[in-house]
Amino acid sequence: MRNLYQKNRTFSQWNRGAAYLHFLHEGGMHKLVTGVECEFLAIGTKQIVLLDTGAEWSVAGYEIYQSFSDENVSLGSSLGKKTISSRLGSFEGDLYRIDVCLTANWGESLTIEGTFLFCEDWQGPTVLGFHGFLERIRFAIDPYYEKVGCIYFSEAY
Repeated sequence: MRNLYQKNRTFSQWNRGAAYLHFLHEGGMHKLVTGVECEFLAIGTKQIVLLDTGAEWSVAGYEIYQSFSDENVSLGSSLGKKTISSRLGSFEGDLYRIDVCLTANWGESLTIEGTFLFCEDWQGPTVLGFHGFLERIRFAIDPYYEKVGCIYFSEAY
């Protein structure tokens, strides 16, 4: 991969992995503008989720919420309650940390312990938001890679 940046007049490869973006992905009732494939490790479920740099928090969509409930997987202790406001309305839930893997098509996949809002009433898609997830990684988007788009990623240093 030729994904380089300049620092102190030397060039270095910064990303560890990359994956196709899923632009305008039809995900059930929702169209995801920028989708990325993730695996929710505790429940062994892969899903294309919405990458939303404008979302304050990551949110577990209904299918992920139900899978944790149905499989009786413990989320551990809540980090507290949080209310989010979205185009779908305001929703209150509990914040939990869960392991989520960004699935790589090239290079290495990346596992992040992300903070997600779990809310029974949320009917939107699973969202990767800034606090507790995107702030923990380095990423770049190439919207024209192979005419389908690509996301490059690495752990934050």
